[in-house]
Amino acid sequence: MTSHAQKPSWKLGDYFDLSIIGMTHGLSDGFSNMLVPVLALIVLDLGLSPFEVGALLSTFSFGQMIFQYPLSILADNTGRRKQILLVGMGLSAASFISMIWMNGFWPLCVLAFFAGVGNSVYHPCGTALAARRFERDRAFAISWHSLGGNIGTSIFPLLQAAVAAMAGWRAAIGACAAPAFFLLPLVNARFREEKNGGGDDAENPKDLGVLSILRRVVANRNTVWLAVTYTFRSLCTKGAIGFLPLLATSKLGMNTAQIGVAVSLHYGFGMLAKPLMGMLYDRWGARAALFWPLLLLGVFAFALPFMEWRTGFFILAALTGVVGFVSPIILTATADFSEKDILTSSVGFIYACHGLDFLAPLIGGWLAEQMNLDASYIFFGVMSWLGVSASMRLAGKPEKP
Repeated sequence: MTSHAQKPSWKLGDYFDLSIIGMTHGLSDGFSNMLVPVLALIVLDLGLSPFEVGALLSTFSFGQMIFQYPLSILADNTGRRKQILLVGMGLSAASFISMIWMNGFWPLCVLAFFAGVGNSVYHPCGTALAARRFERDRAFAISWHSLGGNIGTSIFPLLQAAVAAMAGWRAAIGACAAPAFFLLPLVNARFREEKNGGGDDAENPKDLGVLSILRRVVANRNTVWLAVTYTFRSLCTKGAIGFLPLLATSKLGMNTAQIGVAVSLHYGFGMLAKPLMGMLYDRWGARAALFWPLLLLGVFAFALPFMEWRTGFFILAALTGVVGFVSPIILTATADFSEKDILTSSVGFIYACHGLDFLAPLIGGWLAEQMNLDASYIFFGVMSWLGVSASMRLAGKPEKP
């Protein structure tokens, strides 16, 4: 098993590198929810129906899903993990910035698709870069790398709300995409491109052909169940947070600034909880560490549409963040259970399955049109509880060497 999630003995350069890859993770996770904080403004500007809202959110996730696994296999096959990350994140940032000049639903969908395609590379390649760079202190590094994702997603809604109030939703999206062109050169400078065949891989060389990689990934029972668990969890959170602005406006009459606060509370408390998730994994292993967070996530998702008290709504938004961000458990378990030379593909497989969350806004939008938002949130809660069931199929706590 990896080392503990406690603080290791590092030099200043180690912390700098972890900060750089963590901020890039924050950018990627912020991209995944880029449209959510300004969604109400987009709806007003373009006159979108609930189903079109779901379709716009799903287009990004669909592009991310269908390219995530092929690009992760390409990364393991070629060893060019860093290069693929840089190109993909650059494409995603450029697509979001291009939305500044768009005035229609379909052009936005096309750009959202390309933004999703580009963003698909981060979790497989970024996690592999972090796991290789900090191999001796992996649990600590991945926990804080995951925390970086929540820092980004906590800051984005507040920044977008502030910019949108002054200059509109288009400028808000552009302002949050622009930092990519500062961070990506730093990733290029600070992280090495570790080609296949070095280190431990050289001692036990294995076939890294595409079909061989695919067979080895799906043959790993724990990787498959981690993917199923994370997919159900994502079907809950993608829908529950994606429709949070509509729920807040229709049920409680909140404005854009108040919605931004609710979304930021969700991601902010998730940020605070991520180091705890790493410690839970070190203490209990993946199976036990996933049970209670996913069980409670379903409870809170059920409660959201029935909350008629604004302060209570903010509290529930925060609590879904506390229990919903289980990625440190998922990713550290993947690094422990996967073979090192196919770690990128293993993470890519998990996130490709996770990308099926594009269905959540579509199903949620359809349920909202046919019945109401209450039905949508009941569906989201059930998805989290199915994740609990899947997590019970995982192996127990790995033995420490």
